[in-house]
Amino acid sequence: MARNKSPRKRKPGQSGQPSTTSRLSRPVYPKRFLVSSPPEEDEDAPAEFFYDSQDDAVRHCVHLGPQFFLDTQFYPPVVYIIRGFEATSTGDSEAIIEHMPADEFLVTTELGLMPVSFSPWDKHTDNWEDRPDELDCDCDCDCGQHADFRFTGKIPGL
Repeated sequence: MARNKSPRKRKPGQSGQPSTTSRLSRPVYPKRFLVSSPPEEDEDAPAEFFYDSQDDAVRHCVHLGPQFFLDTQFYPPVVYIIRGFEATSTGDSEAIIEHMPADEFLVTTELGLMPVSFSPWDKHTDNWEDRPDELDCDCDCDCGQHADFRFTGKIPGL
């Protein structure tokens, strides 16, 4: 009796490597929110941290700084600026956040129209650590530069 000597066909996905259909079925997206802080020395690259949620990015900024983070989902990217925190009815604190396109943010910070902080949140002064004197403004102007961001609640994650 003659034997069939043709090679056997393999079932897909049994070669030790995943099949192409399993790799394509679930796309992997990069994390959406980028927190970047300037390097300590000019030769170094900036420290960059990516987060899946806005709350995680805010929590990073509260603990380590800076005052703003980037939403990479949009084009051009959108910058979120954390202005402070306000108490909610549950006793926690909610971040007061503004947003603007990244190119507009770069222009306003370069011109000094909008100061930003690279320090973490200071619970004792209820402000960013490098700007504790902003709450002690005696001027009667309505410029918004000296807005009071005091809060009495608890910052989530602290």
